[in-house]
Amino acid sequence: MKPVAVVVSLPVTDVERSSRFYRDGLGLETSDVEEGAVAFELPNLSLFLIEHSQYKTYTDRAGIRADDLPVAGACVISCAMSSKGELDDVLARAKAAGGSVPRPADDHDEGYMGYFSDPDGHLWELVFSTRTEAAGAS
Repeated sequence: MKPVAVVVSLPVTDVERSSRFYRDGLGLETSDVEEGAVAFELPNLSLFLIEHSQYKTYTDRAGIRADDLPVAGACVISCAMSSKGELDDVLARAKAAGGSVPRPADDHDEGYMGYFSDPDGHLWELVFSTRTEAAGAS
């Protein structure tokens, strides 16, 4: 499989609240806004926030009962960060914007890692590879 683009659609309970979290809190730029949905363009990823009612449209189209799907937080969105400082900054911004940061970032498996959840419980993993840092230092 070689997709041309990757799009992640996250069902949210309040599109406006979640838009503020990602736009104002994390500094992501809104690329498209329409009734019940908002889109953000990240490097290599389009992130759509959609109301739960619109999410049902996808499950109906796929022939899946929405009740049979995992709840929010059942997947992890992982992002590689350019530095420990950037990673810490994103965690601080997420927390200040109403997200949850369960514990401070720390070193783990040759990387520096931290986690936050958005207001709907979608889990994000931020990773800075200490291997990348060591390679750049040589």
